[in-house]
Amino acid sequence: MTSSVDVSITYKPGDAVSYHGGLAADWERRYEKRSFQARLAVLEGCLRGRALAGTQWLDAGCGTGTLTRVLASKGCCVTGLDAAPQMIEMAQGQAREHPQREQMRFEVAGQEAAGTIARLPNAAASLDGILCSSVLEYVPDTEQLLQEFSRVLKPGGVLLISVPNSQSFVRRAQVMVHSLGRRVGRQWLPFIEYSRNEYSAKEFDAMLSGKGLRTEKVIAFGSPLPQWLQRQRFGGSLLMFAAVRN
Repeated sequence: MTSSVDVSITYKPGDAVSYHGGLAADWERRYEKRSFQARLAVLEGCLRGRALAGTQWLDAGCGTGTLTRVLASKGCCVTGLDAAPQMIEMAQGQAREHPQREQMRFEVAGQEAAGTIARLPNAAASLDGILCSSVLEYVPDTEQLLQEFSRVLKPGGVLLISVPNSQSFVRRAQVMVHSLGRRVGRQWLPFIEYSRNEYSAKEFDAMLSGKGLRTEKVIAFGSPLPQWLQRQRFGGSLLMFAAVRN
């Protein structure tokens, strides 16, 4: 079941892509912020203890490749895919001098996918892992995307995917602040305008299960709150799921 954020607007294909493309030049600096540092910490926690050397990964919605580079530094061979050409251009530039540059390649998502990553060129059961960080909230067809991830993962392959937490009071506050800004003619938290999908942990676990993906771990994170409070299901504005292909 998908819950929609009510911000009283009409969504059009490509809006979120254009919005994020306009942020590409400043995207790397966002990882200096506490909220984005939390993404790195959660990814590290989900990767810890996994045999990664030589594995084939997809970073779906890679942005400027910050997390792609983390995967490559752990021995993964990674394709970074993003619908915004500006993000891919920045990612390629960042990777050029990276010690593991030969383990990374970056591509713009095909136009046939209407600006999404919901149709992948990968063969069935060809990937050991997929990372999809803060992307699902922006796509028009989440069920199709999850089905595609399931299709291309090998049995036992891992999906690391983060989604907005519908039970988080931080998320609710973000939506209210954005709505208030619209009423007074201000663009407060503009990403909320494109962030249409949010889930409880139970809802999203059921979605994954329906696609042949078994949840191993769920981590709440992603707010300016102290970490112990972020980790509570009502605290963190995001949920990271680590799931395995059955």
